[in-house]
This record gives sequence, structure tokens and C-alpha cells, in this order.
Amino acid sequence: MKPTQYLGAALLFMWGCQVLPAATRTGEVKNIVLRDDVTAQEIAVNPGDEIRWINEQTRIVQIVFSDLQPDRQLSCKNNIGGIFTPSNTARIAPNETASICFQHAGFFRYIVRMETGLTFGQINVPGLIEVSVKSGEGAGPAKAHASDGTESMSGLFQ
Repeated sequence: MKPTQYLGAALLFMWGCQVLPAATRTGEVKNIVLRDDVTAQEIAVNPGDEIRWINEQTRIVQIVFSDLQPDRQLSCKNNIGGIFTPSNTARIAPNETASICFQHAGFFRYIVRMETGLTFGQINVPGLIEVSVKSGEGAGPAKAHASDGTESMSGLFQ
């Protein structure tokens, strides 16, 4: 084969890949809205469901997972880890989001860290994600859900 034929075949292959449909997630999306009055949060999901944190604060918020192994436990992640951020941490700017999907059942602990204008400087609020085959079993206290599926973390620092 001539070099131009290789180039043509490569371009045809690349064009073919671009017209393929985009992959879709099969699970539900559970939104956790981070406001100034954050409280401890427990959420139950199924494998493949997406947990999305939405920062509605005016400061950067961090989500730090205790024992997260992204290569072995996750099926998707957005804005978690990065060049200057550890692989178990999400840095969420105001009006931005971060999300994560787990492959297998288990309990995953995390901490929501945020700066505060108070004298002690930082608030650390624990959270727990229960990934199970049947969502909602043994997930802790019931939470109020908005019609859009949003769970609000509120009530502690008002």
C-alpha cells in the first residue's frame, strides 16, 4: 500500500468514528445541590447511576472521597481528579458541577469541604453514598426530593 492510501484509509476510519452515536448512561441522575447551609448527606443509588454535585455557593467547594480507587470502582467521572487535583477529589467552582458513577455495590464515604467567612475558616461535612442493586434500601433517613430529582443539602450553617 502507498503512503497516500494509508492516509486515505486513516481519514475514512476517523470520519466513520465521528458519525457514530454518542454513548449514553443507563442509570438515573441524582443531583446534590451545595448551598451555604450544608448538612450531612446520605444517598442511595444503583450501579451506573450518576451522582452530580452542583455548587450554588460563591466559593470553591471540594468533594474528597476516603478510599476511592477510580480505575477499579468508577464507570464515569466528570471534574474529579486532574492535573493539580488528587484523583479522589473534585474541585467545584461556583455554578459548576462534578459527577461520578460507581460500577459495583458498596459504601463510599466523602467529605464536602468549603471555605467560610467565619473565623474558623473551613467547614467539613461528611456524606455517604450507598451503591446497591435496589436503590433506597438501608440508605438512612428519608430526604425530601424536588420534582426534578434534586436533593438539597441544607439546614446546618444558617
